[in-house]
Amino acid sequence: MVRFNRVAAYSVPVTVGALLLSGAAAVAQPSAADTATARTQAGISALQSIKKSLTPAEAKQASQLVVEKRLRADKGLAAKLPDYRSGVAVSDKGSVAVDIWGKDQKVADAVRAAGGTVRHASGGAVRADLPLAAVDAIAGRADVSSVKPAAQAMTWKENADSAGAAARKQLAGKAVAATQVSEGDKTHGADTARTKYGVNGSGIKVCVLSDGVDSLSKSQTAGELPDVDVLAGQKGSGDEGTAMLEIVHDLAPNAALGFATAFTSEQSFADNIRALRNTGKCTVIVDDVSYFDESPFQDGPVAQAVNDVTAAGALYFSSAGNSGNLTDGTSGYYEGDFRGASTTIPGITGTPHNFDPNGTQVFDALSAGSLGKPVTLFWSDPWGKATSDYDLFILNSSGSVVASSENPQNGTQNPYEIASVPSSGSGYKVAVVKYSGEDRFIALNVIRGRFVASGSLKAFSTAGVTSGHSAAKDAFSVAAAPAATAFGRPLEQGDPANPAGPYPGLFTASSKWERFSSDGQRHLFYNADGTAITPGNVSSTGGATRAKPDITAADGVATSVSGFQPFYGTSAAAPHAAAIAALLLSGKPTATPAEIRTALQSSAIDLGAPGFDAVTGKGVIMAGPALAALGVPAKQ
Repeated sequence: MVRFNRVAAYSVPVTVGALLLSGAAAVAQPSAADTATARTQAGISALQSIKKSLTPAEAKQASQLVVEKRLRADKGLAAKLPDYRSGVAVSDKGSVAVDIWGKDQKVADAVRAAGGTVRHASGGAVRADLPLAAVDAIAGRADVSSVKPAAQAMTWKENADSAGAAARKQLAGKAVAATQVSEGDKTHGADTARTKYGVNGSGIKVCVLSDGVDSLSKSQTAGELPDVDVLAGQKGSGDEGTAMLEIVHDLAPNAALGFATAFTSEQSFADNIRALRNTGKCTVIVDDVSYFDESPFQDGPVAQAVNDVTAAGALYFSSAGNSGNLTDGTSGYYEGDFRGASTTIPGITGTPHNFDPNGTQVFDALSAGSLGKPVTLFWSDPWGKATSDYDLFILNSSGSVVASSENPQNGTQNPYEIASVPSSGSGYKVAVVKYSGEDRFIALNVIRGRFVASGSLKAFSTAGVTSGHSAAKDAFSVAAAPAATAFGRPLEQGDPANPAGPYPGLFTASSKWERFSSDGQRHLFYNADGTAITPGNVSSTGGATRAKPDITAADGVATSVSGFQPFYGTSAAAPHAAAIAALLLSGKPTATPAEIRTALQSSAIDLGAPGFDAVTGKGVIMAGPALAALGVPAKQ
């Protein structure tokens, strides 16, 4: 399940009145190919004409805001883009959710004066609901550097049906009916480790960041959770946080617990990470949230917050993501050096990327499962200092442009574009265009979708989708392996596939990881401050590589929370890993973060290729062996 930030993902499509054509004489009709070419040329030409005519205020706005405003004002433009969706959600009151970057608190005051509502302000970063009619005035201020649609986020819960066959859901459902303790307690050997080593999380505080904790009181009344220290005003909305807290409590029952939402805004997420450590005194922090605009090539605001708390001694765990991996053929990700095509796209200014190293292909086709999904494009310019200008276009089967992102980049903007696949229809394809500037390393991601072969188009995808703060240097990026499945794991006793086997059993070397689990490794080009890692070389031969994800933990487990019975996804895996870390720290409170990392990884069960692999990291972690590796003495 994709849980977007509390901002509608798509606007109502612009409608254009039907044009009735009549004529006495029969005329030759254009071919379907000619018609598609004409639609493509008209749509792209119209969009690029907008880019060439931006006012100074519009040049500081995301292209989607500019196009939405112009479509509403210009029926002729709407006629050229009959199937276009800007991606901007405009409320009944005419307001849009935006992120504004300015110099100081005066920007928030200006938003209020313009009739807007400020949701969060931190320094010059403002998340607000702003009248669409006031966007130009705010963007035109000298103390404002940019105005963009509010960055959206998702958690990494996975629907049970998409996590595997229906039998999987049925089997896990039996366990839910029998117990509300996560099966991960047994598959990771945490239950026996608590007894053998006399550990239970005592003295450790584990804090969760997710969407919300709506059912917290219900879980506490049912005896599923103890007191939880929720940061003031940061309860959030939703229940993924409640489910994650239950998992932590199941494995580390004496650990103190804390929570803060990650969904108010990206800057609020970063602020809450620091607050949990500094104010909440959290020893272990875990989240399952990603913002779409987190750069794969440089540590952004959230990753920098993670860097701060890990430097202060906290252990940080984060979901690797559910965007698939190249090994299982589930990748919806492509990265590599920009390769200019020898052919062009009708009506375009600039050079399209050629996906095919052995031919020419300027589009990558999107699967039916990509409907409604965001598509992001990053390239290897420094964040906030992009001088090369790349654009992103999504077309339908008839050649019409249905979505695009064409922000100007001239030295002060981010190397980032985002557009959204319509939620219905078929035959969609994506193109990347270098509008101006230098060839760069690019990263194209249809989040939780896939690239597929379609007609004459071959599918091109790569490994490496795990990114953002989950790939921060000292964070633990956590992949997922099912605690109970019909695919290589022990089933419940009496099941025809395993009549004598216990359920659930311990993870073994034959256990399988989830096919949706995101892979690495993470290629970076810039330090957090924007300085190049390899000055003069930001191609595939430059930069540095981080071995991500780091470890694997259980998903597909029981909680008492409605909608999380069972709980699939790397959202469920991350709190299992965090809870095991709490057991280790309660067994050896003086252990350093480096010692905890070594104990977890050196004792992990290898699931993929020997040693580190880009899907499961060092393998699935086990509580008992990790405690032994840390040198915690057994009590019996």
